[in-house]
Amino acid sequence: MSIINEKCIALRLDASDAQEGIVKAGQVLFHEGYIRKEYIDAMLKNFEKNGPYFAIAPGFAMPHARPEDGVIQSGISLITLEKPVSFGSSNDPVKLIMALATSSDNEHLEFMTKIAGLLGKEHVIERLYQCVTADEVMSIINNN
Repeated sequence: MSIINEKCIALRLDASDAQEGIVKAGQVLFHEGYIRKEYIDAMLKNFEKNGPYFAIAPGFAMPHARPEDGVIQSGISLITLEKPVSFGSSNDPVKLIMALATSSDNEHLEFMTKIAGLLGKEHVIERLYQCVTADEVMSIINNN
């Protein structure tokens, strides 16, 4: 089973800054019924309050909030940005964002472990960023 639903992939989106990138990654989850709109607001508040801790690897950010902030069902969105944006992190600029919404702390750890395993593979962030179709993204995720 894949860690991501193909419908939760959006490629080459425009975002003027980190906040807009977070919103766009959240909107994908919202439109597919994984979260309520307030979850996007909670991710933005986390970023404003805690800084760029979402930017966890070079070129990659993973915004998230608490399950009680509006998770309907667990899911991950994956978006790439046409032009990378600054999160104010040593991992800037960010070009790949995976918004994480989980319904429990245990599930959060499971997803994080799977994502860390994926990102630990050589050049995966760059390979995902170069994709032009969701099928290409799914192939990389499912074969790594």
